[in-house]
Amino acid sequence: MKRIFWLIMGIAVGVYAVTRLKKRAQVLAPESLQQSAAKVAAAIRHFGDEVREGMAERETELRDALGIDTAPTEREDYR
Repeated sequence: MKRIFWLIMGIAVGVYAVTRLKKRAQVLAPESLQQSAAKVAAAIRHFGDEVREGMAERETELRDALGIDTAPTEREDYR
């Protein structure tokens, strides 16, 4: 009886380990890594857009507070 119990326990642990390893292999597959990198790049791009938008709003607020009516001019590139 003990041998059958341990045999079934060993099979259950083996099946569990194999399914966990398959999931881990799928996560580390090149396609999955590429999708993760694309998500990170999109999040960084979105963050940059939000920062630029906030900077423009704050600049407008400061110009209004200081009474500067002129819009920002294009800056020359001195490189």
